[in-house]
Amino acid sequence: MKYIILLLLVTTLFSDSYGNHGDHHISKELSHLNLSKAQNSKIKKILKNFRFDLKEYRDLREEIELEREKIFIEKIFDVNKLEKLNRKLDTKSYEIENRLLEGIHSILSKKQRREFVEYFDDWEVE
Repeated sequence: MKYIILLLLVTTLFSDSYGNHGDHHISKELSHLNLSKAQNSKIKKILKNFRFDLKEYRDLREEIELEREKIFIEKIFDVNKLEKLNRKLDTKSYEIENRLLEGIHSILSKKQRREFVEYFDDWEVE
């Protein structure tokens, strides 16, 4: 019992520090761009919107997973329904990613955009 309580306390401590680390982590990913204060402020706003969009995406993905399961359980497998669900999820993913990248692009200088491209894959919505 003591170990479980200790584990919960340690987990709580690390989760609090990790929550703060998340904000710094994003800055570190972009630190190589040497953002100005104004750019940093604008990027933070974009990233807040991105987090909100990701939450919506995850909720949609869960809904679609349930629909996929229903399709599979049915007596007749409806490939068209499955395809529509997959496209819906892909479309949402691309919309979020495009909005994020468009916002970041508008803030960065040409040099910063070249440097950002090196980490382009890290920003994909999955």
